[in-house]
Amino acid sequence: MGKKKRVTFADLLGFSLVSVVEIDARKEDPEKRLYRCLRKQRGNTASKTRYLTCLFEQPEKRDDFLDRVRQEYVCLESVVCDHFIVRGFVRVLNVSYSKVITIHYTTDEWKTIRQLEANHLCTSNDGTTDTFFFCVQFGSSCHEKCKMEFALCYAVDGREYWDNNHRKNYLICCSSEE
Repeated sequence: MGKKKRVTFADLLGFSLVSVVEIDARKEDPEKRLYRCLRKQRGNTASKTRYLTCLFEQPEKRDDFLDRVRQEYVCLESVVCDHFIVRGFVRVLNVSYSKVITIHYTTDEWKTIRQLEANHLCTSNDGTTDTFFFCVQFGSSCHEKCKMEFALCYAVDGREYWDNNHRKNYLICCSSEE
């Protein structure tokens, strides 16, 4: 009888609908600040804080983003790294109703390749483009300098279109600080 129930609310991607963030004037990466804050809340000051960092510019921030989608048919829109989960959004040109977007990724420099199919974001169709999303569990046991490389494949009407960050692949790295 003494058990309390707790309810939390999340959006379509599993992100919490409520979050509190303290903002200060220091110019520091928000991810690092968040993990340092979480570490302080847990009382863990002796160990290193690990966090994921995208080693590429978020494509959606570029002025030519939509032009790139129209020309190349597929483009990574953005990536958010949160608690060792990589959440990405992919924009594709709406060529046909039937389409498959696959994320090809590796954590060992392409010795092994994993594939994950992206899910359609049902509220995203603007007539010209569609948005898909994916979630990859990076693993909280990742060590410093551990990295994940990935590329995207858009299969539609018997053709494949690739986004591999202009042949550099997208790169996410595990970093740490004390």
